Amino acid sequence: MRQNKMYIVQKTNEGSNLQKKCGGKFTQIVAACTANLASVAFSMALTWPTPSLPILKSEDSPIGVITAEQESWLTALAFVGAVIASPIFSYISQQYGRKIAGYILAIPFIIGWLLKIISESIILFYIGRFALGLSCGAVVTVCPMYISEISEDSIRGTLGAFRSTIVCLAGLFVCAVGTIISIQAMATICIAVPFLFVLCFFWLPESPMYLMRTGKTKEAMKALIWLRGGNKEVAEEEMSKLNIVIEESKSNQVGIKDLISSRGTRRGLIICIVLAAAQQLSGITPIMAYFVSLFQSAGGSVSPNMAIIIANCVQLVGSIITSVLLDIAGRRILLISSQIFTVISLSTLGVYFFLQNNGFDVSYIGFLPLTCVSIYVLCVAVGLGSVPYVIMAEIFSPHARGIASMITVATIWIFAFITSKFYPDFVSLLDLHGCYWMFALICVGCTIFTIFKIPETKNRSLESILKELNGVKNVDRDNTNKSEVGLEKY
Repeated sequence: MRQNKMYIVQKTNEGSNLQKKCGGKFTQIVAACTANLASVAFSMALTWPTPSLPILKSEDSPIGVITAEQESWLTALAFVGAVIASPIFSYISQQYGRKIAGYILAIPFIIGWLLKIISESIILFYIGRFALGLSCGAVVTVCPMYISEISEDSIRGTLGAFRSTIVCLAGLFVCAVGTIISIQAMATICIAVPFLFVLCFFWLPESPMYLMRTGKTKEAMKALIWLRGGNKEVAEEEMSKLNIVIEESKSNQVGIKDLISSRGTRRGLIICIVLAAAQQLSGITPIMAYFVSLFQSAGGSVSPNMAIIIANCVQLVGSIITSVLLDIAGRRILLISSQIFTVISLSTLGVYFFLQNNGFDVSYIGFLPLTCVSIYVLCVAVGLGSVPYVIMAEIFSPHARGIASMITVATIWIFAFITSKFYPDFVSLLDLHGCYWMFALICVGCTIFTIFKIPETKNRSLESILKELNGVKNVDRDNTNKSEVGLEKY
């Protein structure tokens, strides 16, 4: 009888522990989904040109028919705002907290969409586009940081990958709905998202990392207990780990000069900058923004509006494939294989336009443009669109990671501006076939760089990766998760 009682007590305790464990993960998932409402707003803002530019170039435009120059500025101005916002919101999130930064980033979103609803001039559209860019730059800076800091190790990667899926779903929605409703109606739908984000984000706790760093220990403990489903023991254990990380970061602050003085950090920064530039120079931003114009020129067998939806569905599939294969196939395999098929698809698309421009009958291969673009979008989603962010988080020591990540993200925004602003000029100078061959050639260069310069980081400790970047021979490519403490020498 006594043994039965002990068995019941043991099972009750096990059930309670399981409930706390699952409850903790549930609250983290809810918090991550809430924070990712900002990522939904981000995706809507960046995807807006795809269905909207054709309307603005037609007689249905609310601001009159726009020119090619105005079209390029409407596409590119968001990236100017993003470059400016990234360091500003990095400072705000560090000084005033992730939640304050979250509230503030919603304001430019609201202003940007409001201007699109009420404006009747291209100037106000420019201002609105720039405002949306400010918020986009802020989202990339604040939201991944917040989600990473509230998540436990076992689900941090999954919650991070979930953001990519959310972004693709929101983009698919904008492309599907934006082709059948007016620009003002689309903006009215989009403006609701930042309001919903602020309303829901209000109920979430501040990042425990920020609270600990600012000396608010009691508030940090309350936040961790809530995020871990009421499990006080787990919260106390994580508090101890946070203390160690914070003390290390205080003694190892670095500037740009420190980044280039260490060989390993310098090589890591070069790798990230090259991947960031290649991501945009592969043409993904202008190809998606000018998607309708591309398919109108191609004259394929599928309507441009249907092609938009198909391409975004393929992009969604790519983001899901990435989250599954990233820790199975490895970073290098995904990068190299996806870039090879990116080169093939871009080159084939270039051949199609070359034949078309030189008077050949391409009606019998009308399926080719959509096929090539679908393969291209899938490959970018699997490789250059996602892997650089993973590598960026894995090849820097903790004391260098913040500023290195900021430089990498700024590189992405700068090249996104260059490619989207000057894409019409590239097409005028090189024709469509020359433009896509140029993108393909850049991908060839990045593939060669990946093969010879980028180390595999899958299942390797940070110490092992940093030793290889520093030129240490016979590095033990182990799969142990060693502590990041004491890596400031790298």
